[in-house]
Amino acid sequence: MNLTVTGRNFEITDAIKKFLKKRIAKKGDRLYDNANIHFSFYVDKNRHMAEATVKQKGLTTRAKDETRDLYLTVDNVLGKVEKQLRKHKSRTQNLLTNKT
Repeated sequence: MNLTVTGRNFEITDAIKKFLKKRIAKKGDRLYDNANIHFSFYVDKNRHMAEATVKQKGLTTRAKDETRDLYLTVDNVLGKVEKQLRKHKSRTQNLLTNKT
């Protein structure tokens, strides 16, 4: 899994990278080993915005969120990505089971 983190008007610290890796390891059980994950962080006054792009095996997933707390924003974005991956998995399973 390749993780890229960028920030605008914001410096990415090692603590943030460590937090991201920990959360992805916890919530990213649906991710393939060769998945590319790109996180972008933006700060505007007291709003923290995060955007995630996950590219893996023919599927690109994007999620975006905005709150006052950076860590809550990361959790929300990862939750949205996980929800999209779950939805994609159920769709493909339904297609495979209904092919008979």
